[in-house]
Amino acid sequence: MSRTVRSRFTSRPLRIPAGFALVPCAILCCGLSGPVLFSADKAQPTSFSAVLEGKETDIVEAVEDVVKDTVIHGTFVYDKEKTFGGAEDEKSSKAFAQWTGGGKVYYKVAHDALAPRNFKGSEDQGTITVRYVLKNEGPERFRIQIDAIFVETERKSVHPSEGLVESSEFKEIAERLKAIQLQQQRDADSKARIDAEIAEKQDMLRRRQEEASKLADADSSAQDLVKRVQELRHKVEMRVGPGGAHVRSAPFEAAATLETLKQSTDVVVLILTPYWFGIETNDGHRGWLRKEELVPLP
Repeated sequence: MSRTVRSRFTSRPLRIPAGFALVPCAILCCGLSGPVLFSADKAQPTSFSAVLEGKETDIVEAVEDVVKDTVIHGTFVYDKEKTFGGAEDEKSSKAFAQWTGGGKVYYKVAHDALAPRNFKGSEDQGTITVRYVLKNEGPERFRIQIDAIFVETERKSVHPSEGLVESSEFKEIAERLKAIQLQQQRDADSKARIDAEIAEKQDMLRRRQEEASKLADADSSAQDLVKRVQELRHKVEMRVGPGGAHVRSAPFEAAATLETLKQSTDVVVLILTPYWFGIETNDGHRGWLRKEELVPLP
């Protein structure tokens, strides 16, 4: 047989086994005058444990973001409000025995919680504490252990989570880590795209500079060629001087006259002798002119 009573902290009935009626009140009241430490390991032997993979800085950031998000995930008080807020991150907690297993330890605590859901047998007002332990297992591999308990303020009884709180907290951490890694990938892709565009523009600029250099070299070569042609022309081309000239069939005064050239007629010098030049006219006729009959081109 059991009796049904009502707690002053909740409207839900509490069922107390009949055996409790025989326990002396002195036993229930002893030892409550000082601070009480509770161990979640005794109340919940099996903790939630899972692996997170990634850079340590990213994983720590994801865990700390969830620890500080003020929400106890996976529990609530009222059916109309499925989110439990108002939690705070704390450096330590009396709800758990001091952790000595190494790694990074975090706590998220919500005070004045009224019979929160998904904690075994929670009926009164108390404090929810979530503990996170993060340990390194290898290169970019970390294991996180999460425990959640509810401790009643009045009776100091400990109620372990049914597991939904721990799994929900881990889900938030995993999603946050995924978001961080995805953003980093986007940033890396964006940087790679920008670097590729810069490299492409630099390559285009380099090609243009090479083309400009080639054009400059070609222009310089063309100018050199023109200059050489002009120099060569001055050497091989001459012009008939004042008074005209008589083209003879041989380099002698007595040789026959082939034709008479007017002043300023250009001819090509083919043969040089001390007194006569063998020439060719623009119409292809060849002959000899006296040296003094010709003048250099201007």
